Amino acid sequence: MRRFPIPLLPKREGYLYLDGQRNTEQFWEHLLRDLRATGSVYGAAIDGMLARGGTILAEDFPTISGAPARPQKKQLAADLVLKRLQAAGAVSAIHDPDVGDLLIARGFTERTGKAPLKARRLAEVVLLDGVREWARKMGMASYNSITIRGEDAHQLVGAFAFDLGGPSFLLPLQGPAGKNGFVVADVFADGTLTPPQLQFFIRKAGMLKASLPDIGVLSILVADSFSGPALTAGHAAGIMLATPKDLFGQRVGSAMRTLLETLRNAAGYASTSPDRLVYLLDNLVDIEGRAGNLRGILFELVAGYLARRDAVSIDIGVVATDPETGRKVEIDVQKVTAQAAAVTAIECKGKGPGGIVGAEEVRRWLAKIPTIKAHYRSHRYFCEAEVNFELWTSGTFDPEALTLLEAEKARRTRTPIGWRDGASVLEMAATAKEKAVADALFQHYLKHPLSEVVVQINGEAVPGATEGIAPEMRGYFSYASVNSRAAESQAAPPPAPQPLALPAP
Repeated sequence: MRRFPIPLLPKREGYLYLDGQRNTEQFWEHLLRDLRATGSVYGAAIDGMLARGGTILAEDFPTISGAPARPQKKQLAADLVLKRLQAAGAVSAIHDPDVGDLLIARGFTERTGKAPLKARRLAEVVLLDGVREWARKMGMASYNSITIRGEDAHQLVGAFAFDLGGPSFLLPLQGPAGKNGFVVADVFADGTLTPPQLQFFIRKAGMLKASLPDIGVLSILVADSFSGPALTAGHAAGIMLATPKDLFGQRVGSAMRTLLETLRNAAGYASTSPDRLVYLLDNLVDIEGRAGNLRGILFELVAGYLARRDAVSIDIGVVATDPETGRKVEIDVQKVTAQAAAVTAIECKGKGPGGIVGAEEVRRWLAKIPTIKAHYRSHRYFCEAEVNFELWTSGTFDPEALTLLEAEKARRTRTPIGWRDGASVLEMAATAKEKAVADALFQHYLKHPLSEVVVQINGEAVPGATEGIAPEMRGYFSYASVNSRAAESQAAPPPAPQPLALPAP
């Protein structure tokens, strides 16, 4: 009989085990059982990791640990919680060249969701954008002060880290003399949360409220779904539980699930499933925030679909590494032609209607090229391939950006560069007879759909409705076709959780 040497249980309680049980599945499951039973913060942190599939970015640990990110009296800080879990062997740290520093919960089988880390995080960014827009429209927090995970302006609320936070002046949340309260939220895009997996959030919400006794805090947890006992536990703790379907309706809720499924195999779906891309654009664009994260993600998929026509293969989101400097950049779309004799790295800039790519964005793209070139020079298959670089946008380039691109094109002879604006991408889709994709590009990227609704209602064309579209393309679209697609999308019955019966790529 042995006593576990790392003090994880409260009140100096010990975890006892037999020699042969160490590091077995039973060992870890029983340890987690006892951590839960004693209300240990270590158990809440492990369950928070399991709620995100058991693998998280190291920078996300303060959010899911249930512990304060800043030291608080009589409370273990998140960094100390992590150190002890690592010392106990319950959590291990690794470096993944594609995504960065990771933390993995070892030995625990009770995990939520099956989506890979990158797909889950991309879906959560879209979901966070939608939750922020919902909070803004409802007046739940100061319109321009709500920040989300990953933004430079995102800060702790009190001593705690949340995926979303902002000051609120709603009357029930105000303190003395009109002092503001807060709205905070965490989001999960995949899986069904259980009562133990809520504990990290319940701990955070309770401690935050206790540290701010004079003001109110509205704590919201958003997930794909909750078990019945989890709903009971969350409501008993006074936190708000919501799903995308609850916030945005059945149509958007189903589309969020389809987005996650698509991101699991982005290159496969981008190559074979234009209907899925159109469906996502039609059903998710309404919840997009000003950051434009959704349009950016979906434009990469559209670009991959159009690029695949003369390609041997395409890949989405390839991480390129310079072997000498270790610098990493992401290739949005990698197009391989002529049996690896040529490879094109495509940078995508998805913009809303009227969006413009400026010279600074072009400079940032040009700065990535040396790293990608070094990556290909050391690549097993592409070391002797012809390498090309292209910049695609659904918007337009401002004059300074075009001048810079023309100068760089003339200067670069060994590694040619090219670019496409929205009209060029639209023409590419039309030439390839990809009418559904072209129609979606026109409606969601090149012309705001509200202007087409006016055309349909009044029965006459609006002057300037095709402004910004190449002259040779203006005759391609009939207002009726655009309007009928928009009407069908809005009038169709709510789709099932798996809205499209599509073959696997």
